[in-house]
Amino acid sequence: MTNTEDDVTSARDYTVIGDELYALFRDQGDLHALQLAIGHYHAALTEDVLDSKCSRSDQLLKLGTALARRFDLVGNTADLDVAIDCHRVAIDLQTPDSLDIPIMHVKHAQMLMKRFGLHVNQSDIDLVIEQYACISNQTDPAHETWLVDLADALVTRFSHWGDVRDLSQAIHLYESVVNFDASNALTSVLGNLSLAHFFRYQQEGDAPDLASSIAYSTEALDKISSEDQNRSVLLNNLANGLLLRFKKLGGTDDLEQAIKSYGSVIELCPPGHKGHLRALSNLASAIMTRYELQASLVVDLEISLGYYREALDICPQNHPDRPILLDNLATTLRKRFQHTGDIIDLETSIENHYEALHALPLSHPHRSDTLCSLGNALQSRFAFQGDPDDLVAAVDRYSEALHLRPPSHPERADLLNNIANVTFNLFNEQRNPRNLDLSIEHYSEALQFSPEGFRRSLLLHNLASSLTTRFIYRNDAKDLERALELGASALELRERGNEYRLSSHVMLANAKGLKYELEGDPAMLQAAFQHLDKAHGMCTPGHPSLLDIWEEYSRIHLHAYSKAPQSTIHLEEAFRYFRSASTHISGGSLPKFRVALRWIKEAEVHKHPSALDAHQIALNMFDRHVTTKPSVESRHRIVREYAASLAVDAASCALRLGLVTLAVEMLEHGRGILWTYLGRFRTPLDDLQSAGEHGCQLASEFVRLGSLLEDAACGAVTEEGLQHYRSLLREWDGVVDQIRLVDGFGDFLLAPSFSKLKEVAKNGPVIITNASQYSCDAVIVHHEHDPIHIPLPDINTYDILRLSEQFRYLATNRGRGRSAERELTGLLRQTWDTVVFPVVKTLECSLHLPQGSRIWWCPTGRFNSIPLHAAAPFRKGEKGLPNYYISSYTPTLSALLRCQKPRHVSNDKTPPRILAVGQAAPAGGFAKLGTVDEELDSLQSILPPVMPMTRLTGESATRSESLRAIHSSPWVHLACHGKQDVTRPLKSCFAMSDGPLALLDIVRAPSDSAEFAFLSACHTAAGDNKAPDEVVHLAAAMQFAGFRGVVGTMWAVDDAVVVNMVSAFYKALLERSPDGLNSEHAAMALNTAAKRVDKSVVPLQQRIVFIHIGI
Repeated sequence: MTNTEDDVTSARDYTVIGDELYALFRDQGDLHALQLAIGHYHAALTEDVLDSKCSRSDQLLKLGTALARRFDLVGNTADLDVAIDCHRVAIDLQTPDSLDIPIMHVKHAQMLMKRFGLHVNQSDIDLVIEQYACISNQTDPAHETWLVDLADALVTRFSHWGDVRDLSQAIHLYESVVNFDASNALTSVLGNLSLAHFFRYQQEGDAPDLASSIAYSTEALDKISSEDQNRSVLLNNLANGLLLRFKKLGGTDDLEQAIKSYGSVIELCPPGHKGHLRALSNLASAIMTRYELQASLVVDLEISLGYYREALDICPQNHPDRPILLDNLATTLRKRFQHTGDIIDLETSIENHYEALHALPLSHPHRSDTLCSLGNALQSRFAFQGDPDDLVAAVDRYSEALHLRPPSHPERADLLNNIANVTFNLFNEQRNPRNLDLSIEHYSEALQFSPEGFRRSLLLHNLASSLTTRFIYRNDAKDLERALELGASALELRERGNEYRLSSHVMLANAKGLKYELEGDPAMLQAAFQHLDKAHGMCTPGHPSLLDIWEEYSRIHLHAYSKAPQSTIHLEEAFRYFRSASTHISGGSLPKFRVALRWIKEAEVHKHPSALDAHQIALNMFDRHVTTKPSVESRHRIVREYAASLAVDAASCALRLGLVTLAVEMLEHGRGILWTYLGRFRTPLDDLQSAGEHGCQLASEFVRLGSLLEDAACGAVTEEGLQHYRSLLREWDGVVDQIRLVDGFGDFLLAPSFSKLKEVAKNGPVIITNASQYSCDAVIVHHEHDPIHIPLPDINTYDILRLSEQFRYLATNRGRGRSAERELTGLLRQTWDTVVFPVVKTLECSLHLPQGSRIWWCPTGRFNSIPLHAAAPFRKGEKGLPNYYISSYTPTLSALLRCQKPRHVSNDKTPPRILAVGQAAPAGGFAKLGTVDEELDSLQSILPPVMPMTRLTGESATRSESLRAIHSSPWVHLACHGKQDVTRPLKSCFAMSDGPLALLDIVRAPSDSAEFAFLSACHTAAGDNKAPDEVVHLAAAMQFAGFRGVVGTMWAVDDAVVVNMVSAFYKALLERSPDGLNSEHAAMALNTAAKRVDKSVVPLQQRIVFIHIGI
């Protein structure tokens, strides 16, 4: 189709009118004229007329230019997108030799740069660079502006994606422009060249780059007037260079000049100025560096924090500098935490580091700094709270940073120091000597990268500390001598007034104390105390470092006492300092707890009267420490690592002092921490709800927060989840405090006193068996008498450990017939003679307890894995325990009290519903059980027809269906595989058709109607060998979920004979309660079943494998 003359005229008219309207807009700023011009340019294009005078390319350029201007005024990004497309097509329509091509590329690049500023799209900046590169001639001075624009774009791309090649190309372009006419070089170009050299130095660490950066900034400042608006940028560049040179070489003049220059930038960029944000950030960073140099200037810390917060307040969420600001603020908060010990500062620091890291692209130049800072913060939290997950996370952060910092990187030494720190901490946790050697290697390598500079003293100090530790473990005097030499060098480099001298004094005191212990030179002892006196003099009251100082005082006083034991002055001073350190008002709960443990150890060794105080303080400190852990798994791990015998040792101390009531209270305070913790969230609130409207409100809030905290405790923990947990915990603590103000609730959720605990024995005495490294004892709790202490001098913890291992061996190695039974009777005889008989004798003679009465065992420590209920003399004419009394167990006194709490009694006389869950062939590679169906058939045949039994078996017995059914059934019988997870006891489970029904799943499904559960599965009452006092097993979980009575197994059950015990149990139970099942008769039924089964069919170890827990 051809264009007519009228078409051409119409298109030309639209263009002419559009030009006139655009000129009117340009002259008068009339936006309406601009809108009309755009409309006419559109109309001209729709005519699709192509001739030499009104080419489509020209029309596209005019439309694109007009749309770009409207974007500048109105901000509609669609205008900018269309303008860019117009210019791209217009360029494509031009002939290569067109004189308009260069300016078209420039305008296209400028528009793309605007869009990049909006969306930070790499494709846009790539196109900008492409547009400038195709028109710029580095040998033509006429192209100077375009070369600068190209270099600027390359620097911009580097700042976002970190490719150092962009920097090098930009530097080359800037220098070619400067070389055209060096004497008249533009100050802006000199400034940009300075900045590019600075960035490259940060990446590659070449000293000439840093020198060039400072030189170009200085040259530009010399040329510029004091009123020039670019002066602030140049001053900022100069200050950046000076600050980096200070960090490398340590010249304080550079640091002070940098701070002064940053201050001048603030004056030139007042609030509202586009440079104000970065000026605040840079000045904050410089002042923070001065604080690190001379930490006694605490005011610098607060000033730096103030500037960072002010900068963040005015920084938009999508600003590229925001992650860096967050990271720097976080580092400053961590420094304040180190000074004050306020954990909130450290938690906020970690939160900000994570936020910054998530906002930084993988290739961002600052990412390695953030990774290192986050690793440092995680290490600080580990030192404060002792969670090994923090160490693992720190290692991951440093490993990622190491890939971003090659050997040439100027901050490589800092990273090596951080890696050495975390490796040293790993050694302290795992005692793997390879980690200690690695930390020393990393410190030494870092020192090689730092021949000078203000951080050298830190590296010297850290290397000296690690060498001192290696001396302690290997006793190589060369390590100690080298440590003393390096420590002295570090102290010399740290100027007087520098708070970091404090740690140098403590480290040297430690090393000289060790040298005194090694050689006995009194001068060394005096020098050690002098260092500590100087360190102490540098601390204000409440300073966190006082904990380290006092601990070191106690250690060195003990060294002195060991050399002169005839004088007790040093010994008394040592315990005075132990007390001061353990009760210090600031510092982490874990460091103070560790000091208390050391105090306990030394007090027990020296039989010092402060031992009981040490035990009590350690218990309280550990309770506070454990509260900071959000998940039950993390709490259990902390108990395994730090406090497996804490409560039993404390009780032993109290018993040896004749304080029996206190011993019982201590055991209840320090054992079963998992169940105590979760039980707090399920505390009955009936009395509180009847205390008026305020009581109801508090009860409602308590239940709401308790439910959220229990969900957090039983779930996976993330860093974000940790922050949420601590926020919830603060709210919950506040509600608890308010409840304690209600009349009659002053002791709400406080550790129960013995006057409350003794009520547990209202149905029969409870016997606590305590296995401590210091003594073995039994305590009989009776609700009408004071507790009775029974020393067990004929057994110790080694004997109990050996018995435990032998019982486990015999239980897991079946098939040896009479030989195994003889060995088992020998073990049960030893248990009777050394533990059970002294208790039975006291029950008979002192309490006159009738035979056939019920008793409850509450074993502690390794006693948990010994079948006390089956102990017997196996001597002719002598009875064993099963023929004296009916035994039950309870994990703790509080657990039994919970079972005894009265429930609503229904008038409904309907027989109880019985749920029988059978899973013979579960998922997960378990062997098939051959008698599950036979066991359930037997159970059904024994129950009278009026007692309905629901069977859940085979594929129907899934995790979810089984849990739902258990939750809604008062009586439950489980016949399946049970798995005890020895490494992660909270993962112990019942094996169902689609996977494991885990312990925590059961805990999270409480039932108000639960009455009794028979767990016919392996290991359901076998606890954690590393933390036996936590009593973490499946039977305890069922009890916690609401079942008042539970029958579980101490070891594996034999599938071939278990049906015999099950049948005998239920027959005996129905004999005791013919009108309906009564869970209170279960213990008697189990006792009877073990006696009645055919002993030729059911061996002894299978007759005693079942135990009764609860009422």
